[in-house]
Amino acid sequence: VEEEEELGAALVPRQRSRGKHKPQLQHQDEENLRSSAFPSLFPSGMRTNAQSLTAYCTSDNYDFDRLLKALQKERVAAVYFAEVIHIAIPRTQSPATPSHDNGNVSDEGDVFFFKDGCVVFWDVPQEDMTAVLDWLRPYEIGSYGRQESIDDFSEIAYFRYGHQAGLMPSGELVISIGNQNWARTQILEKIAFSYGVQRSVKVSVMEGMADSLISSLKHIPDILTEKRALNMDQRSVMKVMGRLLALRALINLHLPLGETPEAYWEEPWLEELYHKMSRELDLTARIRTLNRKLDYAHQVVEVLRTDISEKHHTRLEMII
Repeated sequence: VEEEEELGAALVPRQRSRGKHKPQLQHQDEENLRSSAFPSLFPSGMRTNAQSLTAYCTSDNYDFDRLLKALQKERVAAVYFAEVIHIAIPRTQSPATPSHDNGNVSDEGDVFFFKDGCVVFWDVPQEDMTAVLDWLRPYEIGSYGRQESIDDFSEIAYFRYGHQAGLMPSGELVISIGNQNWARTQILEKIAFSYGVQRSVKVSVMEGMADSLISSLKHIPDILTEKRALNMDQRSVMKVMGRLLALRALINLHLPLGETPEAYWEEPWLEELYHKMSRELDLTARIRTLNRKLDYAHQVVEVLRTDISEKHHTRLEMII
């Protein structure tokens, strides 16, 4: 098929929508980083003809110290780069595995672990991804449910190789070939794209938290409209305020999801790849919408605080 022969592959319709998609756990890079380890931990399997990029957010954070030690214990070549751990997973060729005519393409799948609880797979078969996610569980801090991660906190894209890395106007994601130091260049390009996808799935987590918070407050406007009493005590209101402030801090301070990763401040070509991916996934618009939702939640909480304060003053006046 002519379309399949073109370099680059269009991103599928964005599959970050909460509950609207379920990417299948399915089916390359510095030469010295490749490893033949993990033959039993990461069983090799069949791939589809499409080379896929799949990202999941599985927890609040990963314990990188313990994770690196575990990889060293398993004799897996792991490289730490700007809060990302990269490993390569070997695979066997099969009739379902697309062949690479160009020598500047790796025959391994890549896995990138991000410190804030996200993992991105490049061209990794389904059973290998499942094995990695199972193996990763003990190193998660604040784990999410597996099905929740698959259904709600995930992204999937398809890619091929071309002469120049980029994201075409049509949505085609391309990793470069033919560079002098092709293996290292491809790894850096994949990390740049992975940063964008990883932040997208992290934003999905924040969107879920914001939706849950707003859902707990949705009855307040109705009560006010009907001029009924707000039966919430100070402790309950302060608990909601704490959730709101913690979520704002995660989005704007601790993670800063809207900022360019520091690793790319002095690498304009990688920064551009990151920004292209971010634009494709509407990161800026989603974060803006997220903050607007939290602005609304803050207004509702302020109404509750004012109501409690007035009740407190009324009781004081009655006592006096």
